[in-house]
Amino acid sequence: MRRVRSSLKSAGVPILVAAGVNVFLVLCLCVLLTNHLTPRFGYTVQPQESHFTIASYDRNHTHIVSVAPGETPRLYVGANLVKDGFKGFEAQLASWNSSNPSHVSVVLVIDKAVPAGVVHRLTDMILSHGFTCSYAGVPALE
Repeated sequence: MRRVRSSLKSAGVPILVAAGVNVFLVLCLCVLLTNHLTPRFGYTVQPQESHFTIASYDRNHTHIVSVAPGETPRLYVGANLVKDGFKGFEAQLASWNSSNPSHVSVVLVIDKAVPAGVVHRLTDMILSHGFTCSYAGVPALE
C-alpha cells in the first residue's frame, strides 16, 4: 500500500487556535450586544408610592423632569442632564415660556432620597413661570 505524506509542517494547531479565538470573539459579542438591550440613561430614580394616577395630558406641552439625589441634586429633562443645577433649570424653564403658560405642564419624577426643600424649591420655580406642576410616583401595591 502506498503511503501518503503531507507537506504541512504542523498537524492542525493553527486551526484549533483560530477556532478558540472565534469562540472567544462570539462570546464577547454576545455579552456586549445583550448589555445594551435595555435603555440606561445614567441615573436611577425611585419615586415614592402613590394611590393616585395622572390623567391624560398633552405630550406636546409636557416636560418630564427627573431629580436624582446628591450633594447638589442632579436634574434631568428627559434623558439630558441640566447643567448648572438650579440656575440651568431656571434657564430651561424660561425657554419653555409660551403665550399661554398654564397649558405647559411639568411632571417631576423625584427620588425618595431628595430632600423636601429641593422639591419645594423646584415647585416654586415651576409655578412662578405659570406652569402646571405634577409629581409622578410608583403605583402602590394593595
